[in-house]
Amino acid sequence: MNPYKEEIIHAHAAIENWLSKGVGSLEALIARFAADFTMITPGGVCLDYPALGRFFPGAARVSPGSGYRG
Repeated sequence: MNPYKEEIIHAHAAIENWLSKGVGSLEALIARFAADFTMITPGGVCLDYPALGRFFPGAARVSPGSGYRG
């Protein structure tokens, strides 16, 4: 498999485990993102790398059983 596709799959699995179950290493999850990373949320909010670092700690297990699909 293409290593980039493989990383995308693993990153989304880590996000799903964190958001749905609170499982995994927060440090390892955040380390997957580049320092210049940005993401637009479904609500239209732009999250940069520092904002992402603030988002994930409070988001563990917020959607148990939600079946998050990245």
